Amino acid sequence: MLIGRLMAQMGGKVADTTAPSLSRRFSRTLALAGLAATLALAGCASGGGGSGKTGPADPVLAHAVEAQWATVNGLNDRLDVTVRDGRALLTGRAATADERVEAVRLAWQVNGVKEVINEIGIGDESSLSDKATDAWITAQLRTKLLTDSDITSGNYTIETINQTIHLMGRARSQVELDRVRDYARNIARVRQVVSHVVVPY
Repeated sequence: MLIGRLMAQMGGKVADTTAPSLSRRFSRTLALAGLAATLALAGCASGGGGSGKTGPADPVLAHAVEAQWATVNGLNDRLDVTVRDGRALLTGRAATADERVEAVRLAWQVNGVKEVINEIGIGDESSLSDKATDAWITAQLRTKLLTDSDITSGNYTIETINQTIHLMGRARSQVELDRVRDYARNIARVRQVVSHVVVPY
């Protein structure tokens, strides 16, 4: 009986001392696992082992070009810029040939712009009716792309200036791009379709 009591007491002590020890070890293990997970997530957020730096977003580049144009009186009122994948499409109508050259030069001054596509015309601005027609053409083409399941419409940027459609973006294939261009050509009042779309090889 005495031996049984001693063993029971010893067993109780072992249980009392071992259980907290295991609990502490388990808690430390969980804490270390949590810390490791946090560090891993932080590494992913910062781009892993590299610098993790990416180029400025396209809207930021567009605003930067407009800021450059703001140094020339009236330039922002006459011209527009659309940026896709670092490629800047310049449209609108400059007052003179020199002004058009200056607009292109200023666009190239923006850090992050990879290419400048100059589609700036020279002469009087479009009338309000012309702008309404351009907006209607853009809406027509956008609707056609959205309703075609064989076209990834989000890959395309559409700008219509003086009834000329300018396409930018990345096509999944030449077949897809040809399909988009066919839609554009068959819209009423369209004079020309100009494609600056990148096609994978």
